[in-house]
Amino acid sequence: AAAAAAALSVGVDSLLWWPRLGHWVWPEASVLLFNTVENRSGEWGTSPWHWYATSALPRALGGALPLALAAPLLAPHRRRELAYYAVPYLAYVALYSWLPHKELRFIFPAVLALDVPAAVGLAEAAKGALALLP
Repeated sequence: AAAAAAALSVGVDSLLWWPRLGHWVWPEASVLLFNTVENRSGEWGTSPWHWYATSALPRALGGALPLALAAPLLAPHRRRELAYYAVPYLAYVALYSWLPHKELRFIFPAVLALDVPAAVGLAEAAKGALALLP
């Protein structure tokens, strides 16, 4: 399936770009090489290594961030599940933090995934609040 998707991408994009470039093109591979192997992404602007953690994630998650951070405390019986779910996405953000050029869209998968621990945190907080009601 991956090979078919790559072949489709090369075929369609080469057809569209051939008049300008005059050769076959695989956009996803070109971007990967430009950004990582050649490390030229900084030509589009740079941000400090901590930008995703200190600016992008807090703004993107908004009110979900405190709930996501509190989830392991609010649901200690779910810590292993939360870690199993959240750690790969946090690693994804950490890896992208090494690239000099940063955009919020690069970490959208992690933003969406980190809403899950926030939902667990909200559910546990709601259970606690409901338990206080007479």
